[in-house]
Amino acid sequence: MSKLYRYFRTRSIKAIIITSCAAIILTLVFSNVLASFINFRNGIQEAVNVQTWELSTQIVYNYENYIGGIIKTSNLIQTRIDRYGALSEGDALLFSEYLDEILHQKDGIIKIAVYAYDGGVYEGGACDGGICLASSNAGEIGAKSGDSDKTWFYEAIADPTVHVFSVPYSEEETGAYKVNVSKQIKLQKGDALAVLKIEISFQNFIDLIKKSNLGETGHIIIIDPAYNVVYASMESESLSDEIDIVRDIVLGSKAAFLNGCHMTVNVDSLTNTKWRICVFINIEKVNEIQNVFLTVIVLVSFAISAAGILLFLSVAQMITNPLKQLQLTMLNIEKADYFRMEEVNLEASKEVAAMTRQFNKMMIRINELMERVIQEQGAQRMSELKALQNQINPHFLYNTLESILWLVENGKNDEAGRMVVALARLFRISISVDSETIPLRDELEHVRNYLLIQNIRYPEAFDYEIEVEDESLLDCMTMKLILQPVVENSIYHGLKNKIDRGRIRIAAKREGAFLALSVADNGYGMRREAIDRLYASFEYGAASESVGLKNINQRIRIFYGGKAEMLIESELDEGTVITIREPLGDE
Repeated sequence: MSKLYRYFRTRSIKAIIITSCAAIILTLVFSNVLASFINFRNGIQEAVNVQTWELSTQIVYNYENYIGGIIKTSNLIQTRIDRYGALSEGDALLFSEYLDEILHQKDGIIKIAVYAYDGGVYEGGACDGGICLASSNAGEIGAKSGDSDKTWFYEAIADPTVHVFSVPYSEEETGAYKVNVSKQIKLQKGDALAVLKIEISFQNFIDLIKKSNLGETGHIIIIDPAYNVVYASMESESLSDEIDIVRDIVLGSKAAFLNGCHMTVNVDSLTNTKWRICVFINIEKVNEIQNVFLTVIVLVSFAISAAGILLFLSVAQMITNPLKQLQLTMLNIEKADYFRMEEVNLEASKEVAAMTRQFNKMMIRINELMERVIQEQGAQRMSELKALQNQINPHFLYNTLESILWLVENGKNDEAGRMVVALARLFRISISVDSETIPLRDELEHVRNYLLIQNIRYPEAFDYEIEVEDESLLDCMTMKLILQPVVENSIYHGLKNKIDRGRIRIAAKREGAFLALSVADNGYGMRREAIDRLYASFEYGAASESVGLKNINQRIRIFYGGKAEMLIESELDEGTVITIREPLGDE
């Protein structure tokens, strides 16, 4: 249960809805399919059992009804003899006429005859073709019986209580399929006995079988008490499998697999005979119907499951799509470099719509707070800019005055005068403009005055040049007092102790949407480790080896909101290039 909980806890709402609904649908559909199939199978099996029982019962009833008619005829003959006394030679002809009447009235009876018996033998040696006392064929009186097999006779006298049914046989002359029914009877009151023989056509039995719908390969066999086949409705070299099944059943019903087919077997005894009738009904069609039903219900269930899953997929999308859109809006806001107000308008369910409204209210509130923070940060930024600029101005003044003092002390009044003029021009630019930005031409003029002062102080130290790629750039606005500290850094850290004469090159050019201001020197340069330490010192609160560069970096980052940058490139013993990239036309 805990694994299931962890699984759902880490999945999306859409996955949870689809998984849960699919599990419910498949469980219900599978249960319905299983229950329907079991009910259908049980119902059809019950119907098959009922049909089999009814069919077997009907077949047995037809046989017993037919046999019962034969036995009734035998009993009528015995009653006639008992009523009119002994059968003498004088009235034998009359009795034969009586038998003829019965023959004409009863369908399926071929012949009726009474054979005398006295002391265990036929009168007049009837056992070898003896005397027929009376027959349905009057011309046969006194003639030979024509039977070569007298089994019917001996079985009748062996058990006088039953009617003996012989094994069906085919008559050689006519090919008729017959059965002999024999019964010991009394000729008169006393001990005079005879055997009544009724020849019946077995075709009636065969016709009854043909009228029964037993299915393909379905058949009937009739067996005697010793499991010998009396009759089989299908031709087969061996019926051993059927006999084994019947031995196992004895009486009753059972399902069996015979000759590659599913069968229902019903075994019943035939009243007034020693035979049992075995009905083999093919139920393969039932299995085919069962398989077709299973296929149909599976296909229908699959279609219902697919439709249900698609329906729930649509519902899940209706629920989750607005949430995804809301999530996408949040991600866009999260990825943005700056906060932007973005309201969400969705057509969604009541709960999602309420969530969207709360999100929009939150966005409005955040926007208000952001504007307040921006205003407060703007004021703070201006204060920081002023403070940084104030840090730079005293630094200029201190170094310049120190240089002028040195010139005066050494009697170089002309150079000191030029330095005073340059210093005045430098401060005129610094203090005459309240804005934090000035045209590039003014910034270059400012740094030119600074270089003039330093060149007077160190006349043998370096040369300098200022190069502008495009004259139109001179009107572009740039931050005030950002080149002078870089030039100062090049002089004091790159060229001050250089033996050879140094060179400083100041360049301004356009790089896409940026103004690139670079200061290059041919000083000692720096290793990569020194450059990395210098970058690290630019971070807030870190100690710095170059206050001027750190101040410039902080000023451009504060003023341009992270859009400007300072790049340092240097090779040991070759020189250093420091480039400041500012957005063009963006204050």
